[in-house]
Amino acid sequence: MNFKKLIIASLTLCFLAVTAVSPIVSAASLGERTLRMGSIGEDVKELQAALKKAGMYNGKIDGIFGKNTEKAVAAWQQAKQLTVDGIAGEKTLAMLAGASAAKVSRGATPDRYANVYEVVATAYAPGPHDNGKWGNLTHIGTTVRPGIIAVDPKLIPLGSRVYIEFADGSGVYVTAEDTGGAIKGKRIDIAMSTVDEAYKFGMQKVKVYVLP
Repeated sequence: MNFKKLIIASLTLCFLAVTAVSPIVSAASLGERTLRMGSIGEDVKELQAALKKAGMYNGKIDGIFGKNTEKAVAAWQQAKQLTVDGIAGEKTLAMLAGASAAKVSRGATPDRYANVYEVVATAYAPGPHDNGKWGNLTHIGTTVRPGIIAVDPKLIPLGSRVYIEFADGSGVYVTAEDTGGAIKGKRIDIAMSTVDEAYKFGMQKVKVYVLP
């Protein structure tokens, strides 16, 4: 083996070694996967921010699921009478997302938006009862959870960030991730944690602001 080949072989081995030990950073949204010790990504940042908002976490929002994040998840689970294992699975994330997506105070209407519509809003929950063959999945393959809505993509593009203003002046920020057979034109369907919550919401006239 000549010197040039030796250099190339050495560089290749170094690259493979670095690749093998480098953590994989995920760009997934919160709720698309289970988060546990060692998870890294944007969804971990969302988890940490939600836990901080709930008063369970006071560490850095760095996207790294370490011991402090695990302790915060366990504290949230204990407070909500869930199985305490420090792992942010489907049920833990759904309840946490529901708390984070709670109505915000009056006067929080966004200053900048691309479009605003007055629409009729209904609600739905994950599972075959409300979501038929799609079960717990949205049209784009993410998990049905509080904080997302079903829309008519001809009116509101999928992936849009949306602010919903309710009749009492309160509102909530959500993301358009789903569609529905009955959701046409100026209609939206707001995801809830349970069927009972969806029934309780009923049908309401709301104003939606599609953010730029």
